[in-house]
Amino acid sequence: MVRAIVVVWLAAACAVSPALARQAGTQDTSANPPAPRSDLLELLETFQGRIEVEGDRLWRLRDRVNFPIPRHMGFRIFADLIEITLQTEHMVATGNVTFEGPTSRISAERIEFDIKDGTATFINAIGTLTIPNADVAVFGNQDPDVYFWGERIEKTGPKKYVISNGRFTTCVQPTPRWAMGSNKITIDLDDHVLAHHTIFRVKGVPMMYLPVMYYPLHDEERSTGFLMPSFGTSTFRGTALSNGFFWAIGRSQDATFFHDWFTRTGQGAGTEYRYLSGVGSSGLFRVYWLNQNETVFDEDQATSTLPAQTSYQVDAAVNQSLGRRLRAQGNVEYFSDVSTQQLYHQNTYQRSMSRRMVSGGITGVYGPATLGGYYSRSEQFTDARSSTVYGSTPRATANIAPSRLFGSPVYASLSSEYVFQPNRRLEEGIVIADESLARFDVAPTLRVPLSRLTYLSVTANAAYRSTYFSRSVDASGAFVDEGVSRQYMSLQTNVIGPVLSKIWDTPDSGYSDRMKHVIEPAFTVEYITEMANQSRVPLTDSTVVAVGGAAKVTYGLTNRLIARTRGAGEGRGSTREFLTVGVQQTYYTNPETSLFDTQYVSYSGRLKPIDLSPIALTARLSPTPGVDANARLEYDVTGNGLQILTAGGALTSGASSSNLSFSRQRFTPGSEASSYLTASTSWRFAQGRTTAFYGLNWDIDAKYIYSQSLGGTYMAQCCGVRADFQVVNFLPSVSSPIPSDRRLNFAFVLAGLGTFSNFFGLFGGQP
Repeated sequence: MVRAIVVVWLAAACAVSPALARQAGTQDTSANPPAPRSDLLELLETFQGRIEVEGDRLWRLRDRVNFPIPRHMGFRIFADLIEITLQTEHMVATGNVTFEGPTSRISAERIEFDIKDGTATFINAIGTLTIPNADVAVFGNQDPDVYFWGERIEKTGPKKYVISNGRFTTCVQPTPRWAMGSNKITIDLDDHVLAHHTIFRVKGVPMMYLPVMYYPLHDEERSTGFLMPSFGTSTFRGTALSNGFFWAIGRSQDATFFHDWFTRTGQGAGTEYRYLSGVGSSGLFRVYWLNQNETVFDEDQATSTLPAQTSYQVDAAVNQSLGRRLRAQGNVEYFSDVSTQQLYHQNTYQRSMSRRMVSGGITGVYGPATLGGYYSRSEQFTDARSSTVYGSTPRATANIAPSRLFGSPVYASLSSEYVFQPNRRLEEGIVIADESLARFDVAPTLRVPLSRLTYLSVTANAAYRSTYFSRSVDASGAFVDEGVSRQYMSLQTNVIGPVLSKIWDTPDSGYSDRMKHVIEPAFTVEYITEMANQSRVPLTDSTVVAVGGAAKVTYGLTNRLIARTRGAGEGRGSTREFLTVGVQQTYYTNPETSLFDTQYVSYSGRLKPIDLSPIALTARLSPTPGVDANARLEYDVTGNGLQILTAGGALTSGASSSNLSFSRQRFTPGSEASSYLTASTSWRFAQGRTTAFYGLNWDIDAKYIYSQSLGGTYMAQCCGVRADFQVVNFLPSVSSPIPSDRRLNFAFVLAGLGTFSNFFGLFGGQP
């Protein structure tokens, strides 16, 4: 009864108030101006639908309402009933409720929305949100959406939601392939999903518990958190589990931490740090530590033991601008044990690399002058016990680029260098031979162009070179601690031409509308004057090798075919040199020069001096951007026949690519030839949802397949799998307890999370 009296009294007050206001207004309107109308009230008054109003304060909108939320652009609520309290700007929606935003949609039994601050509460809700700038191939070429549901969802900010007793997934199936469930899930639409006490379910079956789970949503593709683990098994390592943690330190730097567990051979841990400090300034540092267990292998009724040891590997690459026209560069490829490289790495290059190197330097450019200081030390292993140390420790250079002298057609340049060259042979770390020396070299050069004809180029060069060596060789070729100097002149003339060309139209060709054929002869003569002390000069570096009192004449011919390809429609195409064929040979007045001529690949295997070099033929074919093939052969005219044949090519067509490389060499008649083939190919199917690759390394003449790998990736709408299988046959020089290793690696891919490869590389050998 009291409640009814209060309601009647409030209704009477509301009815009387307008009259009193009008009466007061006739007396003094300037003292009491009318209250401003809210945008919410204006929106309600213009709403086209069924409305019930209680006392100008409670508005009810009925019958499947479509209502835009004021001051929240792009947000709308659909419901059977929406109740709005004007005074508090509080909204309650019930009955088939749907809340839509620019990148999200939530359906619930009930929604309570505070229009003032944009917060809301959803009861028994399910929703979707779109991941910005996501790679749709990772989502099976479908919409990159995240689906979530829970007993209670709170909208605590413009793009932030908190889910209580809920789950989320990227699968659209009624029973999702996978889902993450938690008692509390925080979603920031522009950044991440953070869940506590999470259970990972596959087809509704619990599979894994995570105390904290971080799922990135922002468009930078870099988020701090644990990476999806990868799994594997191999004959050598046993079962492997690899985990990683990624730390997005900032916009220009990040770090990754690795941990690998091998059930048979031990475990390893490492880290990788990357930074980018400006244009052309970046760095990469990788460190890995492996604790190897002692393991007994029983293969083919033979027992062998892998020793227990600890090894590490360090890789670094830095290119950094220092200002004041200075730039620093550095590279490190260092490992403590060569057998670790050969046994664990899956990348063919890393597995076959038996050199460890540390190098760095600073370069400054000041007009035509370039100054530099460098340090480089390399150690090449022939096996686990024997190695050779070489490099430059240190090296300093001062060079002047070609500059015109006093307006004349003469160009002058200067190069100078000081270097200490270590050259030591080691057995188990002990020096057994040392041919190290220091060298100082100065070489001024003059260059004069002698022709201004467009079809003929003639250039003359004259260089003087003076070199001091801190050590020399005696009559037997042994090194002695006695310095020696050498001076000589090098005179050279280069002639290109006369160049002949022909142009013709090809209107009936579907490939081009015009072609050009260029014939380009070339001729070079170089003479080196007699030099004193030539027999005492140590020839440790190909850059200082010179045979005095001798000349060599190089002649060749190059054919080029150039086409102006047709463009799409009526558009003009591009000019392309699609075929190049060249042939070259050199005559030596002193056959000793042939032993040091680096123009020819076969020089290093030459057993005796010759006066005519092999005929070298090179060819390159590239009719389209997706086709590139090249070949080189060297045929010895003195009776050794074909010595070198290399051929390779790359083919790219749409989503597929292939690479092939073949080499064959034989230096003397009757000797065994060496032929080697490497190939790799990859394909993409079903709009990128499926990928496959194959790789091969084959020593043909030895009938020995070094390694094969086969793998692929399949991506569904919300998840996928990536796997590869590799067979590695270890060479006899490798300290391996087993002759070959069969490796299977795989990883599950959850859309938006990706995969992780360990330090030694998985999935085609890629880290």
